[in-house]
Amino acid sequence: MKENRYALPTDKLVNRLVPYYLSGRKYILFLQSLVRPLRPLSEKFRAFALEKHIEARMTSQMMYFEWYLNRQFARYLINSGERIVISESDPLGVDIYHEGSAYGKPFTIWYNLEEVPPALGPEEKPREFHYLAEEKAINKVSFMVLVPQINIPEKEFVYMLSFIINTYKVAGKTYLIKIDRTLNT
Repeated sequence: MKENRYALPTDKLVNRLVPYYLSGRKYILFLQSLVRPLRPLSEKFRAFALEKHIEARMTSQMMYFEWYLNRQFARYLINSGERIVISESDPLGVDIYHEGSAYGKPFTIWYNLEEVPPALGPEEKPREFHYLAEEKAINKVSFMVLVPQINIPEKEFVYMLSFIINTYKVAGKTYLIKIDRTLNT
């Protein structure tokens, strides 16, 4: 956004609008002092316009979304050096494999209810079919929002954060908010 687009130059405005026959230093200064209260109002409008400009250009792409969350909620983080991070969740279960797939993950071959020992190395051990209950809860979501320690009540922060996420996330995506509770002593 152009920096001067919504600027209200009150001094120049008064100088340009006063007719030449009413010019005089004291008269111009008096009119400028009358218009002076418009300056804070102008600054508030410029801040509002900048926020709306950013919101209009917001997408749910991860890099912009992280930047936007950090921009909105940086004042609530205890350590200003830490950032809010969005991470993808891990898939549950075993993928469906297609013959001739170039990017397949290791799998187990079964024939007549008996496991066929692989002729490959042990590093290709297949993924587990079962998970802990906690892993299932985490991995049911599309993405996770990892938040460092905060300096306001968690409930209030979660309401604010979930409002922003629900506004800008892609439709149908589910998410999990994880707030760091470790105490630095």
